[in-house]
Amino acid sequence: MISAFFTGVVVAIPTSLVMMKLLNSSLFINNSELRDMNQKISIVINQIDEFREERREEREKFLNVSDDTKQVLSD
Repeated sequence: MISAFFTGVVVAIPTSLVMMKLLNSSLFINNSELRDMNQKISIVINQIDEFREERREEREKFLNVSDDTKQVLSD
């Protein structure tokens, strides 16, 4: 049991040092890159949402959906 403890300590210390080194390295994405990716994703989501709204309006026109029908469908 004591030898297992010391084996764990021997393995844990180098592992934690390596992980701390990796966390500070350029392998991980920094905040500015995350911000840039988040902005690009937000733009794409907004464009998809606008496209969906346009298609919905076209479908409503094609199917002659009136405001009364929308109210019944939403209830």
